[in-house]
Amino acid sequence: MDRAQSLLQSLTKEARIIEIGPSFNPLAPKRDGWNTFVIDHASRDELIKKYHDQTIDRIEDVDFVWSGGSLADAVPSDQHGSFDAFIASHVIEHTTDIVTFLRAAETLLRPDGVVILAVPDKRKCFDFFRYPSATADAIAAFLERRDRHTVRTHIDYALNMALKSNTHGAWAGDDVRPVEPVCSLADEPNWRAVAQLPHYTDAHAWVFVPASFRLMILELSLLGYLDLRVEDTLERHETEFFVWLRKGAPRLALDEARRERVALMHHVIVELAEQSRHLPDDPLGPSASARALRDQLQEARIRTAMLRTVLAAVRESTSRLGLDRRKFRRLIALASQTIPATASAAIQHRILLAEATKVLDRQRHSATLADDDETTLTATDSAVLVGLVSAARLGDPSLASELEQERQRSRAVRIVLNAVLASLRFRSLDRKRFKSIVAKAAQATPNEGPEAARHAVLLEESRKVLGVPPGGPS
Repeated sequence: MDRAQSLLQSLTKEARIIEIGPSFNPLAPKRDGWNTFVIDHASRDELIKKYHDQTIDRIEDVDFVWSGGSLADAVPSDQHGSFDAFIASHVIEHTTDIVTFLRAAETLLRPDGVVILAVPDKRKCFDFFRYPSATADAIAAFLERRDRHTVRTHIDYALNMALKSNTHGAWAGDDVRPVEPVCSLADEPNWRAVAQLPHYTDAHAWVFVPASFRLMILELSLLGYLDLRVEDTLERHETEFFVWLRKGAPRLALDEARRERVALMHHVIVELAEQSRHLPDDPLGPSASARALRDQLQEARIRTAMLRTVLAAVRESTSRLGLDRRKFRRLIALASQTIPATASAAIQHRILLAEATKVLDRQRHSATLADDDETTLTATDSAVLVGLVSAARLGDPSLASELEQERQRSRAVRIVLNAVLASLRFRSLDRKRFKSIVAKAAQATPNEGPEAARHAVLLEESRKVLGVPPGGPS
């Protein structure tokens, strides 16, 4: 599956899409049958002149020309709230005011619409030496109604721009060749002068690793600046990561919000530490046990994602006649086809197949296990337990804690999946039995410690099964 297919996999061509700033390379081109409306800073004729050295035949008609302010202002008000998807590939980092940019997405989308973003990963592009943007930066830009990049942004952008040899500003995650700054300090007066120009001058204003982006969205939403939540992220092998956002800010108690923030802060530090591999002799090179622990954390995240995929396939395959096994198999096959060809693909396929097979076997035998089917440890589980012990000895409790929390999230998805299977009847899902099983599991789940991570997932996934919208009554 290619890049565009991965980003758009949740959409059909009937979906009403608004794509922001596609210039000469649209993700969902109208010519391919997508029901796409384009917002850009110039008309098609002007874009052709600007990008005359690119593949100009891919430049599409621009439906809405944006000339400043909120993007939503460029779209007639009768179309606000009418779009199924808001797509922006390598756009958000150029915006002067990230809060206003995302608020425009909230305005333009339907209640169940999705924001789909492709974002540069600072570890894999010319922003390598820059520090991640903070929530305070986003709030300051919003309060200042910023419509030009600041002097600081232009200086930081130029001063820390970096490249590897024989690259054009981006590279793969396993490319550990040295990175070097490229701009001369003698050019500093020019960097200041750029910020004084009367028109917008481009720069990367926002710098992220995946965890720092998730942290900013969480904090902006908790503080009331946005009403969005991160539905999913996907780290790409090269250059970038993908983000899917939905309306509905998380409603967290103060203690829970603190735990979520701290976990993401720890995750940011871990992701930034990976950049040490690009330094001579890797002075922070972790031991084999620590590397193995990170691999186990990645596999735990994959397991959670694949379990969610299987649960979604069960939901879509369940009707008044029970589980449609043929449809379920077809959905799993489609999900398998959409797994990107990355280093982790084999693990994703293995877990997806194993979990789907469990569903079919359990449904065939009308098994009633609903809250705990892990009576034996798999080889992976045993390795994880060894990794947790190693982490404690290595003094890395934050990574060990994140691994255990991810295992608990996986367990929560499995509980809901098993509850669905145990509640299926010939005519439909026995909702009362399903609720009873999930409630029992929630009551047995501690409110403190790593196990507490199960609560949010139990609530989220059971609401999906019951068709209850986020924030609606249970």
